[in-house]
Amino acid sequence: MRITHIARTALMAALLVATLGCRPSTTQSSSDAAAQQAGRPEQATETPTATTDAQPVASDKPVPVKGYINVSSGCQQATVDLLKRMAGQNPRLQLELIDFGQPEGSRRWRADGFNCMMVLINGHSTVTYGAPGKRQIVTFQFPPGFQWTIQDLEAALKAALDGTIYYGEEPGATTVESRMPQLRVTSRESVINGKKVGEVVVNGQVAVRLRTTFDGLPPLQRAEQAAARLKRAIATPGFHPSSIRVDTVTDGVALIAADKVLCIADAPQAQMLNTTPTKLAQGWASALKKALVAATASQ
Repeated sequence: MRITHIARTALMAALLVATLGCRPSTTQSSSDAAAQQAGRPEQATETPTATTDAQPVASDKPVPVKGYINVSSGCQQATVDLLKRMAGQNPRLQLELIDFGQPEGSRRWRADGFNCMMVLINGHSTVTYGAPGKRQIVTFQFPPGFQWTIQDLEAALKAALDGTIYYGEEPGATTVESRMPQLRVTSRESVINGKKVGEVVVNGQVAVRLRTTFDGLPPLQRAEQAAARLKRAIATPGFHPSSIRVDTVTDGVALIAADKVLCIADAPQAQMLNTTPTKLAQGWASALKKALVAATASQ
C-alpha cells in the first residue's frame, strides 16, 4: 500500500546520528539565526544576493561549502560525489567535508553545533534559488530524499556560483517542505527454522520480525498491527525517522514512532534470541531507520 501524496507532503524531514538516527534539530548556522532574529534573511556579503526580479550577477568571489556528512558509511556517496565533482569543475567552490563517521569529524560536527547531516552554502543551510516566479526555499538538513534532492543541491550550488542565490528565506518564494518518496509498508508471514514469524516490510526490506504471540495476537497479526500503526505514524505531520525510539513499558520495551507504540519487544522473544527486550527493540529501531533510508536512497 502506497502512502498518499498528501501524507508524503506532510512529512517533515530528516537524518541520522552516526549512519542514521539523527535527532530532529533546530540548529542553524549563526548567520541564519541572526537573520531570523532580524525578521529577514541575511544577505551574505560573500556572494551577491538576488531578489525574485534580479538578473544573474557574475562574481569571482569564492563560495565556501561545508558538508557535515557521514562519508565513511558510504550511505551518502551520491551527495559526496556531487560536491566533489562541482568543486573540481569550479575552483571558486571551496569544499570542506567533515566526516562525522570518524572520531575527529564527529568531534568537529558536534563542536560546530550540529547533530544531523548538514550542507552549508556560504554558512547557510537554508537558501532560496530558482528562476523568477519559480523561486523555492530549501533547507539542506538531513540526507537527500527527505526534504531535498541531489538535484536541489546542484541547482543551489550553481545559483551560488552565478550570484542568483538568496541566503535564507526569500519573501514570496515557495518553501519545499518534503521530498519524501513513496513508501510501501506491508506485513507478511514467513517461516524461519520451521516456525511462523510475522514481518513488517518497508519497500521490500524487513524492518521488524515478530516471533511470539503477545497479548493474544500471533506473530502475523502483530506484524499487521505494527504495519498499520507505522503507516499512521508516517502520515503524521512532522514525521521523521528520527522520531523512532524505544521506551520501557509494563510488558517489555516498546518500539515507538511519532510518539505512538508500534509493537513491544517481549521477554519470551528476547529469550529466544538470547538477548534482552531493550536490545531487541533497539535492533528493530535501527532496522526500521535503515529501511526508511534505503527506501529514500533508491528513489
